[in-house]
Amino acid sequence: MAVLDRESLEALEILGHVYFLQGRRKEARIVFSGLLALDEGNQCALGHLAALGLEEGEGEEALARLEDLDFSAEKADPRLWLMRAQALSLLGRGEEAAENLAEYVRRIKG
Repeated sequence: MAVLDRESLEALEILGHVYFLQGRRKEARIVFSGLLALDEGNQCALGHLAALGLEEGEGEEALARLEDLDFSAEKADPRLWLMRAQALSLLGRGEEAAENLAEYVRRIKG
């Protein structure tokens, strides 16, 4: 359960995203990690931490964060499958990476 109100959590999401876009990885990681501590399962924080893991070549970390994201909805962001394919590829799990890449392509074609 969230310790802060929704507006405060959204402000942290925005701050983390700004750091992320500015390439300030350390600050973005601190904000998003703190956000997860305050709001377990925060989809924004999980996605950004997965992206940071991929940028840093940390396939295990990226995959762990991605596994906590909600892939179930048909409207889920197709980029999640692309990110998971990248993480699996970093880990040498080529067949699974190819399956996720195929799912990404299927979803972007609609």
